[in-house]
Amino acid sequence: MILVIGEALIDLIENRYQPGAFTAVVGGANANVALALARRGTKHQFLGRISNDRFGKIIRERLETNNVHLEHSISASELTTLAVVSIDSNGVPSYSFYVNGTADWGWTRDELPTDVDLENMHATAIQFGCLTMAMEPGNLVIEAWAKEHFDQKSVTISHDINMRPALGFDRETERVRVERVNEFSHIIKASDEDIYWLYGLDEGSNIDEIVAKWIGETGRQVFVTRGGDGVSVYRLNNGTVSRFDVASRKINVVDTVGAGDTFCANLLGQLSDVGALGSDPFDRLTNLSDADLAEFVRIAGVAASITCERAGCEPPTSADLNEVLSAL
Repeated sequence: MILVIGEALIDLIENRYQPGAFTAVVGGANANVALALARRGTKHQFLGRISNDRFGKIIRERLETNNVHLEHSISASELTTLAVVSIDSNGVPSYSFYVNGTADWGWTRDELPTDVDLENMHATAIQFGCLTMAMEPGNLVIEAWAKEHFDQKSVTISHDINMRPALGFDRETERVRVERVNEFSHIIKASDEDIYWLYGLDEGSNIDEIVAKWIGETGRQVFVTRGGDGVSVYRLNNGTVSRFDVASRKINVVDTVGAGDTFCANLLGQLSDVGALGSDPFDRLTNLSDADLAEFVRIAGVAASITCERAGCEPPTSADLNEVLSAL
């Protein structure tokens, strides 16, 4: 079972054909991952601090009707986080956020599962990232909790970096934070744009040395998504960090909202299917061959491409995905 912890917010999405008109859509990177896992049929729990305001009720309804498990989510008194999303002519979103004092960032230690809770859930992985790991004070609470489980080697820790520069974060502070969280993560997913921004690089710069430093001498697996150019997979082979690339499916993009979240969920779902998540995480991951990972990434990429063919974050079901895969 995969435990996803993090934000569930409202995206106010502007109609690109009717500027100034907005639709309220349930979003948040971690809620999107949970939604994609649910549609895939993967055992999961979503642990979020969901407001009890009207927007919070909309969030709960959306997730529950898609079979997202919320038994361990928190009913929070703070207001719902809002993200205003504008879509450009190429379908690429830009964001502005209303986050001060909202529900998603108020985590306390007693709201997080204990070791016994995780055992009772049969949890094999903890997935987090994006704003949940950037917004104080809750991010520091989650960091300490997750690091304990990393040190115990009890579950796989998966970190989706998923930067949000629109919030005005200091680049150097964010780089230090991301590298700190990477140190207690077994799986790291990032976009090339995330890395360019974090390290102040021009688009198209070589990032191989940066990722190699993230991995060091560990069994850490890093997946860098490159939009239409596919995904680069980095891992340690014979003492040296190696890279191989997996091409993407060519599509007509409607928008890219939720594409990375869909990729992450479908990658983790496949790893779960073959028992590659759980205790002694590095051992499980290093036992996978490059061919295994390439196929998992290919399928996760196809799932993400289906989301890109739809407006908003609408991940495919297993049936949707299999139908497309059978036609390739």
